[in-house]
Amino acid sequence: MSLARYPNFALRISKWPIALLMITLLPASVMSLLKIGVQVLGDLDSMVYCLLGAGLYLVLDYTLFSKRFMGSSFSTFEHELTHALFAWMTLHRVTKLKVTWSSGGMVEIVGGGNWLISLAPYWFPTLCVPFMLMSQAGQFTGMWWVSASLGASYCYHLLSTWRETHREQTDIQQTGFLFAWLFLPSANIIMTGVILAFAQGGVDGAIHFIAKLTLTYQEHLSYLG
Repeated sequence: MSLARYPNFALRISKWPIALLMITLLPASVMSLLKIGVQVLGDLDSMVYCLLGAGLYLVLDYTLFSKRFMGSSFSTFEHELTHALFAWMTLHRVTKLKVTWSSGGMVEIVGGGNWLISLAPYWFPTLCVPFMLMSQAGQFTGMWWVSASLGASYCYHLLSTWRETHREQTDIQQTGFLFAWLFLPSANIIMTGVILAFAQGGVDGAIHFIAKLTLTYQEHLSYLG
């Protein structure tokens, strides 16, 4: 019997409580993102390479990467890999990952799947993870190209997520439009704040952002009480 049934069950019964949590988190998430944005603007020296990397990718995407002749195999691979990563994290077995040059891809998962696997590519920046890990490794700490790559990879994530998030996406249809639109806005705003805070202050910065977000959320709830 597949171990995946346990996380699947937990995610199924917690689906709508999580949706309620995420929609009530939205105001606090926006406020926390604005605060970290102001911090970044006030400390551009520590973010210069990250922002340059993001800006360079934006230009390359507009002038080259978004053109039809470039195909979509890389973005498709990253999308399907994110599905696979969250499948492994929730104890599923991945039996096939297929990518084509311009007509999409697919991943075969044994164990039934769940909404977290389905929605993962629409909020989780998989391509950022290697550069975040590298930035914390001794031999790469402080290297400009790691910071630039983190900025470029998150810019890629934002652009690809914007293009891929629409009503025709099978992943979103399977999860349910209502749940997707309750979950995804806060998830993306929080992740953007985490990446900015990490780029500015490393792991400690990201933890501090989450702590401040939690405090802001608690304050909002106290107003309602």
